[in-house]
Amino acid sequence: MPLRSKHFLASLALASLAFASCERDLTPEGPALTDLYGTFKVKSGLTASRAQVNFANGESVYFTAETSISTDFVLTITGQTSGAVKRIEGKARTLDATNALWQGETSQFPTFQTEMCDVMLTYPGYPDTLYGNVQVLGTRVIEATILDDFENGMSPEWTKFIQSGANMKFTVQGGAPLAEGLSYYKMGGTVAWDWLIGMVEMPKNNFNSGAGFSLNNDADKVYFNGVFRQLAGLDNGIILLQLREDDNGDGTYSEGNEDMWSVEIRPGSAWELNSYKYSDLVTLVNGAASAALGNGLHEPDKLHRVSILFLANPNSGYAECDTDMLCFTENAPLAL
Repeated sequence: MPLRSKHFLASLALASLAFASCERDLTPEGPALTDLYGTFKVKSGLTASRAQVNFANGESVYFTAETSISTDFVLTITGQTSGAVKRIEGKARTLDATNALWQGETSQFPTFQTEMCDVMLTYPGYPDTLYGNVQVLGTRVIEATILDDFENGMSPEWTKFIQSGANMKFTVQGGAPLAEGLSYYKMGGTVAWDWLIGMVEMPKNNFNSGAGFSLNNDADKVYFNGVFRQLAGLDNGIILLQLREDDNGDGTYSEGNEDMWSVEIRPGSAWELNSYKYSDLVTLVNGAASAALGNGLHEPDKLHRVSILFLANPNSGYAECDTDMLCFTENAPLAL
């Protein structure tokens, strides 16, 4: 009898445990159905966490709003002067610092200036549109080793070679269309006898008061970045980047005996940010990947010279491309 009682109690305990387990399994997880399929309504309007923001001082701004259900949203920030655009998209019932934070970056060139910005919040599928403003007092500081952003003309560290062709344009220029800041570098011309139209280059000894580029020795952590475009209606311009290394450390680059890493860019008609991991760079000969010229090791800390060549087929006529914000970043590509 006691034995049967013991079995009965054990069975009862197991049944209770199973019931409790089943009860827990029936507990809903995730958002409530009313949060997903209820009636859409704006409960709280669009508000900025601050009316003015100085990104140069490390400040940021976030936006808040609330709806009755979780739904897709598009937050668009547009500079009144620059025309720069930042878009933040997601799906939520509540906007806050976790999903609507702005740190001064742009989604569409140009970059923002010190200016008043219009803020618009839309919900795809619903007619409601919310509006606001935020004033930028200082623009975002770009964390990079900047070779040139052309804001003060061409840096004196660069040296130029320009062919004596027709309609040659190797100048710093302002005005639309802008990429970063208020100036960029224009390269253009017609050279009927050579692919090379012109070039600019920065030797290590001319940079940072002779200290050089001061890059990390880990090629997986170093990125070369630049913003490029081609004159609308043209497609013949080629920008060739060349990065020469002083493999043996004698202070010079030995042509054909030390590594030269290259990238060939054929820009489109809109400004585009291009970033290249140093360890992915290859040796190019006449545009084709070839064997390394030196020790074959990617050693950014031994970089001796950066060259930017502007090329076009001599039979293709006039070519024109622009460039801006040439820089190195560490650990990640440049984010504008």
